[in-house]
Amino acid sequence: MADENMASPLNRNAAQSAPPERKNLLTLISEWPLSRKIALGAVAFISIALFAAIIIQSQTAAHQLLYANLNETDAGSVVNWLKGQKIPYQLKNEGKNIWVPADKLYESRLALAANGLPSGGGIGFEIFDKQSFALTDFVQKVNYTRALQGELSRTIASLAPVEATRVHLALPEKRLFENQQKAATASVIVTLKSGRTLDKGQVQGIIHLVAGSVTGLTPENVKIIDASGKVLSTNEKDNSDQSVSLDMFAFQQEVEHRMETRALNLLDKTLGVDKSMVRVTATLDFAKVEKTQELFDADDPVIRSEQMQQEESGGKASGGVPGVESNLQGNTADKASSNPAASKTSRTTNYEISKTISKTVNPVGNVTKLSVSILVADKTIPGKDKEPATTQPRTEEELKSLENMVSSALGLVKTRGDNINIVSLPFTETPKDAAAITEAAPAKMLYEYLPFIKYGLMAIGALFFYFLLIRPLIKTMKGEVTQHNKTVADLEREQAILPVVEEPLPEIIPDELILHLRKEISRNQMPTAYIVKNWIQEG
Repeated sequence: MADENMASPLNRNAAQSAPPERKNLLTLISEWPLSRKIALGAVAFISIALFAAIIIQSQTAAHQLLYANLNETDAGSVVNWLKGQKIPYQLKNEGKNIWVPADKLYESRLALAANGLPSGGGIGFEIFDKQSFALTDFVQKVNYTRALQGELSRTIASLAPVEATRVHLALPEKRLFENQQKAATASVIVTLKSGRTLDKGQVQGIIHLVAGSVTGLTPENVKIIDASGKVLSTNEKDNSDQSVSLDMFAFQQEVEHRMETRALNLLDKTLGVDKSMVRVTATLDFAKVEKTQELFDADDPVIRSEQMQQEESGGKASGGVPGVESNLQGNTADKASSNPAASKTSRTTNYEISKTISKTVNPVGNVTKLSVSILVADKTIPGKDKEPATTQPRTEEELKSLENMVSSALGLVKTRGDNINIVSLPFTETPKDAAAITEAAPAKMLYEYLPFIKYGLMAIGALFFYFLLIRPLIKTMKGEVTQHNKTVADLEREQAILPVVEEPLPEIIPDELILHLRKEISRNQMPTAYIVKNWIQEG
């Protein structure tokens, strides 16, 4: 009985200190609580999804966009060329976008351009590269029209907002007489990219491009519509009037802004920054007036023209025939007669009244009236003895001095109807937005650093996989193992709780008990090793 009592505590200690039964991973996971199983499943799902995204990205990151938004004809031609060159490719966006390996991108573009691909969805002047002598004049004219339409379509499609375009030209036959010649016309249909629009300037640019490319075509005969059938082209005169109106409105805003800035600078120096607000409304006269004035001065006449006429008359002497015989002696005239001399002079003078002609052109955008509104903050009076600060409206004298100062700075004239209104009110502080606006990196920079981004994502994914899955799993398994390992102190506490048989142990252990313990130790050394290990750790 003594041997049994002596062996029972040792057996109990050995049983309690024995290592737990070895279990596989599935058995340990099945014994976990439901919350731990859900957490493990969530971590495993996130890790698998992250690695799947990294693997997919690593497969597609090596490809870059070769061409986008190609039509079926151009896409088929490019794909056939890539197949002939044995270059791998990927089709996206319903076959409109073609992706090739990044190291083959620029080489493929140059080679395709050398082969005239993509053609832009139409036939250009390359139709005349291969000519046949059997073509008639009518066929040549048709081919020229087709080539001209194709070239215009390619040029218009190169604009940023335009995805595709078609051009139709109506070129009439040349007539002998000008009054019989019909005008050329053109119609353009444009398909815009998603979310993009054409402004008035871009529409006018397309109109003038088409009109300048076709002989005898005027901008008035070019019509542009979008894919929904909406007419984009309008009358040139209406556009010029609208442009003038917009320019007038912009000029008025500029005048008002300059006056507001001038007044606000004065008030900021006087009252402080953000202590006042100024709003100016200017009425401008955009009428273009030309005035011609003609003035006459009757007191200062000017000779316009003068005519002078003089007449003279006198006696006439009679004699023989002039010559030798008349000069001989004895042949002089027997008698001579003469008439008395007379003269007459007349003068005609025309005078012109002096006049002055002056032409005056009034400036466009002259200010006819100004209305100014000024809001100033009340004076802030600091509190005493930690009391909150208070505000007090400004006095009439202060407001009047500010009004006179701003009126002189802006050049207000009361006779033409200018007015100014100044009010003192408390201001409400608004929090300023401290968020910094960062500019997005260009797409080209993203492609350049894409390999580094790929490796960085893989490294981050590996870290997440280790910290979220492997490390918690290792900790959990260690927790399961250490949960069954009990120290000697734990075993002694459990022995204190169990009922102890109060029988005196013999002072000398019998040899049979020692032999029994040796047999137990030789059969299974693990319990004894754990007991000795715990004794050593406890010192």
